[in-house]
Amino acid sequence: MKSTYGKARLLAMFSTMTIRTATVADLPEISDLISQLGYPVRRNALSGMLEDMLGDRRHVVLVAEEPDHGVVAMIDLSSRPALRLQGWIGTIEELVVKRGLRDRGIGDRLIQYAKGLATERGWARLETVVARKRESNRRSFLFSRGFVSAECVTYRLGRLEGQQAPPSLYPEHRSPEMI
Repeated sequence: MKSTYGKARLLAMFSTMTIRTATVADLPEISDLISQLGYPVRRNALSGMLEDMLGDRRHVVLVAEEPDHGVVAMIDLSSRPALRLQGWIGTIEELVVKRGLRDRGIGDRLIQYAKGLATERGWARLETVVARKRESNRRSFLFSRGFVSAECVTYRLGRLEGQQAPPSLYPEHRSPEMI
């Protein structure tokens, strides 16, 4: 199996894949890729968000395209200033390669492109948040590309996503996991 993987990576290195800025016309493919990440897709909301992001220099949405397969992957980056770093932080918000085309070096090429963009724009840091359950995390995809694990915890106000009720303001009503 290792030789098959190596052969696939070698073929990807010589492919004619192009990386380009996404357009609104890429919405069907982007929609499919977002659903492959496991998120529900609301077409109108996604379309509006994509249009907003494409018009904002703080965001970069790129697609990888192959002549035989069309759009095969997407990476979305955002940037924000951080006083603590006295510079800008770039964040990889989404990176997804189409099912059936993974392990061919496509994600690697998008990561390399993102690193070059971070350098070109003078970002102080390039980071991403990856769920522990994701296959790419289990395979150490980012570690093998120079990323390190940060000593931080991500906190999220999930009720904004409709996932939990707001916490109680009164300690006597808090659930044990909140204490």
